[in-house]
Amino acid sequence: MISRIKAGKRRAQANPSYQDIVSALQEGPRSALKVYGDLTERQYQHMKDMMDALEPILPLEIQIAWKTIEAFHDA
Repeated sequence: MISRIKAGKRRAQANPSYQDIVSALQEGPRSALKVYGDLTERQYQHMKDMMDALEPILPLEIQIAWKTIEAFHDA
């Protein structure tokens, strides 16, 4: 049982947090794509819901980076 808990913690540390994704979006599309590669489908869908709600108030640079990630996901 303890080994499964430890394995789960290791897997969780390997996944990017939402803060990592937002920080990468602020840096630009290239760094955002690097973090996107580590996202699970469920994390992407949650992030998409969040970004769709926030998109009207986000700076243009972050909107461009997010649209780049969406285009790669949809392709």
